[in-house]
Amino acid sequence: MIKQIQAFLISLIIATFLVVTQTTASNLIWLQSINMPVDLQLVISTMAADLVDMNSRGAFPTIALIFVGLLIAFITARIIAIWTRLKKSYLYALAGGAALFAIVALMPLAFYNLDLIAGARTLAGKAYLVFAGVIAGYYFGSHTQQGDSNEDH
Repeated sequence: MIKQIQAFLISLIIATFLVVTQTTASNLIWLQSINMPVDLQLVISTMAADLVDMNSRGAFPTIALIFVGLLIAFITARIIAIWTRLKKSYLYALAGGAALFAIVALMPLAFYNLDLIAGARTLAGKAYLVFAGVIAGYYFGSHTQQGDSNEDH
């Protein structure tokens, strides 16, 4: 149980880190496209500030949003794992991708068609965020306790 909690928290950190840094990068790319000066020092300081601010301030802290999405997806994947013989790492990767897909697809529906995660404003951005969920889910599935009812095949 402790290993599962630890694996979940690490997968949450992975997904959150990838979402926040991609969102920051897309904002900085946009600033550079309108001829604003963007240098390495600004990139590093902005990413560091956003990692703190996007997870602790605002109406929807990113880490809380991803926590809820991954929790629902991983519980659902665990239930599915009982009845299938799918490899856990692939099943949880799919669940992580589905969680991030749900976040980037459903948030605009709740907020008058606005993408509140700046990195999700383009199709490529959405794809990257879903891939971030896949990576986080794969990590979780690869690092959960091996004694569960669904052994890796």
